[in-house]
Amino acid sequence: MVTYVGKPRDWQTGLQRSATPVMKQINQLMSFTNVLLFPILVFVVIAIVTLCVKNIGNNVVSQTNKNLPLEIMWTIIPIMILSCICEPSFKALKYQMSQKRLPFITIKVTAHQWYWNYEYNLIDYRFNYNSNILKPHQRIEFKKTNLNLYPELLATDYELVVPAGRVVRLLITSGDVIHGFSVPTFGLKIDAIPGKLNDAWIKVITPGIYYGQCSEFCGKDHAFMPIAVRTMSQERFNKWLKMARNNLDNAFNVIRHG
Repeated sequence: MVTYVGKPRDWQTGLQRSATPVMKQINQLMSFTNVLLFPILVFVVIAIVTLCVKNIGNNVVSQTNKNLPLEIMWTIIPIMILSCICEPSFKALKYQMSQKRLPFITIKVTAHQWYWNYEYNLIDYRFNYNSNILKPHQRIEFKKTNLNLYPELLATDYELVVPAGRVVRLLITSGDVIHGFSVPTFGLKIDAIPGKLNDAWIKVITPGIYYGQCSEFCGKDHAFMPIAVRTMSQERFNKWLKMARNNLDNAFNVIRHG
């Protein structure tokens, strides 16, 4: 049973709702930054309007060439503002880049033109599968006709499946050109580079389906390379793992029907 769908909304102006601790910090940082920057915006607009009105009809505009207190003020104030933004920014970045020593599972993500390959590395076995964009004529075949759950251009035939509430390590690379693995609700955006493994981690709090897209221009079908991540309870995930290594279609059919 899908409890939440992480996707962009019509006329959305802010960030998507956070689904991971990393994205929660990013949302908090954005809110804090807006509190600092909004008064600056108001002050600048008022100053420009005031000066324009004051100088209407004046042929000679007054100028100030030397004013030491003013120069000190507009040097110190920006430094103070940037210092206030810098500390929480580095804190969020450090948390995002910190490596988790004991992830529950490690999944290798390999980008190709224009699909993703997910490889599950477990102690006693491993398996992998490809994830392609879900085409309109495939919706009935894959039982994904609900556009609210499986939106156009974002839904895939097979999602990346992870357990909710557990740390999942992602090893991200590419088999051809540079791609970008980006899921906004996770606060995750990392390059997939040929010949290089980039390391990331996620911990999804709420079960559901979360969508993203390739974020690096990678060729003619770049816009048709979505990312879909399905999260579920630990118990359901363990059952899915056992089924997926033998019959992937049956495993996904079971989770789609709850």
